Amino acid sequence: MYIPRDIDKTLNSWKNEKKHKPLLLRGVRQCGKTSAVRHLSEQFDNYIEINFEKHNELCGLFDGNFDIKTIIIRLELFFSSKITAGKTLLFIDEIQECPRAVTALRYFYEDMPELHVIAAGSLLEFVLNGKSTKKEIIDFPVGRVRSIFMYPFSFIEYLRGTKKDILADYLEQHGGKSTDNPAHEQLINEYKTFLVVGGMPEAVAEYIDSGSLFDCQQIHRDIITNFTDDFNKYSADVPADIIRKIFDYAVHNVCGQTKSSSAIQGVSAYYFDTGIDLLRRAGLVYPVKAASCDTIPLGSCEKETNKKLLFFDTGIYLTVCGLNTYELLSTDIFDEMNKGNVVEMQTGLEIIKYTNPYTESSLHYWYRSGANAEIDYAIVRENMVVPVEVKAAGKGSMQSMHSFLGTHPSSKYGIRVSLENFNNYDSIRVYPVYAVSKFCT
Repeated sequence: MYIPRDIDKTLNSWKNEKKHKPLLLRGVRQCGKTSAVRHLSEQFDNYIEINFEKHNELCGLFDGNFDIKTIIIRLELFFSSKITAGKTLLFIDEIQECPRAVTALRYFYEDMPELHVIAAGSLLEFVLNGKSTKKEIIDFPVGRVRSIFMYPFSFIEYLRGTKKDILADYLEQHGGKSTDNPAHEQLINEYKTFLVVGGMPEAVAEYIDSGSLFDCQQIHRDIITNFTDDFNKYSADVPADIIRKIFDYAVHNVCGQTKSSSAIQGVSAYYFDTGIDLLRRAGLVYPVKAASCDTIPLGSCEKETNKKLLFFDTGIYLTVCGLNTYELLSTDIFDEMNKGNVVEMQTGLEIIKYTNPYTESSLHYWYRSGANAEIDYAIVRENMVVPVEVKAAGKGSMQSMHSFLGTHPSSKYGIRVSLENFNNYDSIRVYPVYAVSKFCT
């Protein structure tokens, strides 16, 4: 059973373009890329899927000159199926196993621009950036390929997947201008469960099928075991045991300020930063970089020495940390979870998931040294920097928010994410923890 995803709209839009560049579908392993492509294939007369892990012998088709017509003929003979521009979807999976096939995407675009071609790969990011253990360097087809970034389920996708369409519709349509929100408690309860299930499609499908959080946690363990087994494939320069140490550090220091030089005893700042970058490319860790927030874009005012780290999925995070699922679903869930900054982390993940899919996401935060002032996230909306502070456990103090607004006069308002219903406090707009989508879209 296919669970509809937001990326479906993006893929449909690409399909309907008269001239379409080949797509590179990028994202963490097992986030649903192959399923989304197969779902799209239902709109075509014919579908051909090359998996270079299963059909490694097909790599030979891309040796020598890139004669696309000859490659197409040989693919037709291999699959006993006609490839027709406009009617066939050609999906090249695990493309990192055949680096010359990445280069060939340029010639698909130049010689057969009407043919729909999508490529993906579980370790594609390392090959694209020359960081993998493979020795072959890719001649990347700059300007001839379009990347689309995909992530695990967002909260609204989860609601729709679990047949809570009425709640999802209500959340999308509710303007947030009034506290008259009768769905608030229902949405809070669904959000609690979502934090534990997480957004990985296999875990969501298991929860839909069995309703068992215990079985979801077993899937979480399987997923993380598969991911960590891949560490030895990430880089020839960083040993797998160092990557594992950095990964463990990231898990146990979610949302805490990190200095590379002192993060892990015995691991140099170079190894730490390189390891974090490798985990970022794999989609397992998202760095949140400090920024002065004085200019737009925020990347132009980053502070390189400080960052925070987000883990890619709350469900897997909670399972890895060994937290008791059923206690977490009690009425004190947010007091317990917020000790590990889970709600702050999920807020950041939601911001990422609602980023334009054609752009690789980046996150920033703000702090002021010596003043004990820190804003969890800074985003750009309406051509200005908007501070976002997460106070999941209760109302709490707003000193940091007021400090930011006082020192950044171009920022007209701030956003508070909390257990409260939609509300406004002067220059601060309040959004419930489940409604991050409302200020990201």
